[in-house]
Amino acid sequence: MSHLETWRRSKGWSQADLARKLGLRSKGHVSRLESGVGLTTDLAIAIDRLTSGTVTVADLRPDLHDVRVLHPEAGA
Repeated sequence: MSHLETWRRSKGWSQADLARKLGLRSKGHVSRLESGVGLTTDLAIAIDRLTSGTVTVADLRPDLHDVRVLHPEAGA
């Protein structure tokens, strides 16, 4: 199970829920992402932001291990 799938399930979200949150058209796209297929840099960053860094760009795309995503501080 991928980091993304583990995180999604911990939230009680379906693949369709995650697709909507990421602005994707289908849960099939999320299924591919969870398998590591079709993960663009932009999507990896969007997932990092959505998960507040729980699932990092480096988790999703090890080739982008040096990319750091800024997260707004809670309550800011």
